Amino acid sequence: MFKNLNFIYKILIFLSASVITVLLFPGSNKFSYEFQKGEPWKHMNLIAEYDFPVYKSDELIKVERDSILKFAKPYFTYNRDVFITVEIKLNNDFKKSTEKLTETISDKKLNELIKLNANKIRIILLNELHLIYEKGIIEPVNDKEKTVKNNSDIYIVKENVAELVLISSLYTQKKAYSELNKTYSELKAQSKFSLPEIDFSEYVFFNVSYNRQMSQKATEQLLKELSPVRGMIQAGERIIYEGQLINDEKFQILTSLKKQYISEQNSYSDKLVLFFGELIIATSIFTILFLYLFFYNKKIFDNNRKLLYFPFMMILIIIITAVVSNHQRVDIYIVPVTILPLITATFYKPRTAFLHHIVTILLLGFIVANGFEYIFIQFIAGFVAISGVSKLNRRSEVLWTALMIFISYLILYIAFTIIKEGEIEKIDFNKFAWFAGSSILVLMAYPLIYFIEKVFGFISDVTLIELSDTNRPLLKLLAEKAPGTFQHSVQVANISESAAREIEANPLLVRAGALYHDIGKMSNPSFFIENQHSENPHDKISPQKSIEIIKQHVSEGIKIAKKYSLPKDVSDFILTHHGNAKITWFLFKYKEAHKDEKIDEEKFRYNGILPYSKETAVVMIVDSVEAASRSLTEYTESSIDNLIEKIVQSKIKENLLIHTDITFDDINKIKKILKNKLRNIYHTRVIYPE
Repeated sequence: MFKNLNFIYKILIFLSASVITVLLFPGSNKFSYEFQKGEPWKHMNLIAEYDFPVYKSDELIKVERDSILKFAKPYFTYNRDVFITVEIKLNNDFKKSTEKLTETISDKKLNELIKLNANKIRIILLNELHLIYEKGIIEPVNDKEKTVKNNSDIYIVKENVAELVLISSLYTQKKAYSELNKTYSELKAQSKFSLPEIDFSEYVFFNVSYNRQMSQKATEQLLKELSPVRGMIQAGERIIYEGQLINDEKFQILTSLKKQYISEQNSYSDKLVLFFGELIIATSIFTILFLYLFFYNKKIFDNNRKLLYFPFMMILIIIITAVVSNHQRVDIYIVPVTILPLITATFYKPRTAFLHHIVTILLLGFIVANGFEYIFIQFIAGFVAISGVSKLNRRSEVLWTALMIFISYLILYIAFTIIKEGEIEKIDFNKFAWFAGSSILVLMAYPLIYFIEKVFGFISDVTLIELSDTNRPLLKLLAEKAPGTFQHSVQVANISESAAREIEANPLLVRAGALYHDIGKMSNPSFFIENQHSENPHDKISPQKSIEIIKQHVSEGIKIAKKYSLPKDVSDFILTHHGNAKITWFLFKYKEAHKDEKIDEEKFRYNGILPYSKETAVVMIVDSVEAASRSLTEYTESSIDNLIEKIVQSKIKENLLIHTDITFDDINKIKKILKNKLRNIYHTRVIYPE
C-alpha cells in the first residue's frame, strides 16, 4: 500500500510540474504571418481589419528612456534646523572666546568696550551666516548621481514646495567657508580691539541635501508617462502589399499588429482548449524524464528528495526564462540555461544530465521567440558544457567550460544569422555581450552546488575532496586521540579508493567514508588493538563488557558524525563497515568460559546496517582485511592471500553483501587489489622474535 502511495506521489510531483510549466507559457496562439526586416512581404496584400496603435521601436523607447534618466531634474531637501544649530553654537563659542580675552584685563571699562565690539562682530557674522544658509549650502554629491552632474538646475523642496534653482546660485561648503573667512578678516582689520580666532569649518554644514527617494519617484513618474505609441493605423488602411520590402517602418507596424493580435484574440473557451493542448505536450516531455529515471536510474527514482531536484530545477530555469522573455530590454540568451546540465552532471552521469537539459530546452522552446533556433543553439551549448566538465572538481574546469560555451554561442549565432540574412554584415554584435554575460553566470554553478547539496541531500565530489583532507578538525582530533585508528583509517582509505576505481564505484565517496568509518573509537581508543602498545585492557574485563565497548564505537561514531555535520552518505559508512557481523573473538572467549551455557549469539553482533552499495561493500571488506592483517604472525604472500580469501568468504557466507549490487567479478578485483597493496605494505616488515 505504501509503495503504491509513494508511486502516486511521484506522479503528482511531475504532473504538478507540468501544470506549473504550462501556466508559464505565453497564453495565446501564434501570429499567422511570418516576416523579417529587410526581406519582401511573402503573403498577400495586408489590410487592417481594425484600428490598432503603432508602437515605438525598442531602440526609440530606449533613447527616450535614457534621455529621461540622464536629464531628469534631481530633488534636494532644504533643512532650516541646520542654521539654528549653527547659530546657537556660534553664540556660545563667541561668548566663551570673548570672556577668555577679557579675563586677564583688569580695566572694567575696557572690558565692556571689547565685549560690545565682539557682540557687534558676532551679529554681523550671524547675518552673513543667515544669508548663506538662506541661499543654501549644497551637499557634495557622489559621482554615481549622474542626474545631478548632467543638470544646471535642481529642485529644492522648502515647506513641501519645490522650487527650481540654479546650482551655481548655491554655496558649496568650501565657498561658504571662504566668504565667512574673508568677511571676518576684514572685520578684524577694521576693529580697534582684539577679536577671538574662529575656525569657520565648525559652522559650515550643508543644509540642502540630495533626496534620492524623491528624485527616483519623480524619474519613475516621467518614465510611466512615456508613451509606447507613436501613431495609429485605421481599419481598412493598407498595411503592406505583396512583395513590398519590409523596411524599419513597415517592420514596426507589422510588429505592432502582431502584438495587438496576441493581446486581443482568444476567448475564455479558446484559452481553456489551448491550456489542455499545452498540458498534453508538457506532460509528454516530463513523462520522458519520469520513465527514464524509473527504468534506468532507480536509485534516484526511489529517493523522493533527490527525485524532486529534476522538476524543481526545470521549473526554476523556466520561470527565469519566462520573466526575462517579458523584458524587451533584456536578451533571452542572458539566462544561463547550460548551468542546469553542469550541476546535474556533478551528481549524476553525463547521459542523465544531458537528458535533463534536453527536456528543459524543449519546454523553453514554447516560451522564447525563434524556438527552433533557440533549442538548437542550447542543445549544442549544453553538450559542450557536459563534455567540458563532468564533476566540477576544479575551478579552472568551470572557467574553461564557460569559455567553450561562449565560443559555441558565437559560432552558432553567426551561422544562423548568415542563413537568415544572407550576409555577415547583419550580425548584431550586441548579442556577443549577452552571450558573454550568460557564460559568466555559468560560473555560479560552483557556489550553487553547496546550496543544492543541502536542499536535496546530494554530496558532490568537491565536498568529498574537502572531507578527505586529513587537516580537517575531526580527522586531526582522531589522529590526536587514536593515532593507531587514524593510521588504520588512512590505510583503508588508500586501498578502498584503488579498489573502487577498479570496480567503477565512486572512489572519492569511498575514500571519505573510509577515513571517517572508525571515528567512534575516539571514545575508548585503548580498547582497540591498533592503539594498544603493551597491555590489553580487555584482559581485565568480562567478554560481555568488551562486547559492549566494541559495539559502542558504531553508535558513538554516529553521534560524532552528527556533531560535526558529516553528510549522511559519509556517515553511513560508520553503520555499514561491520554491518551486523558477529564479533567472533569475544564470542569465542565467552564460549570458552561458559561451555555449558546456551548462548544467544545475536548479542555478539554489531548493531549496524548491511552495506547497500558497491562503495559501502568495498570499505567493509577492506576494513576487515586490513585490521586482521595487523595480527598476522608472519607476512608472506600465502599468509596474506589466505587471510583475504578467508575474510571475503566469511562476508559472503554471512550474507553481509547481499543487498549491494556488487558482483563476483567485482569481488575478485577487490581481492586482487588487496593482495597487491598488502604485499607492498608488509614485504619490508621485520618480524622480531618474542
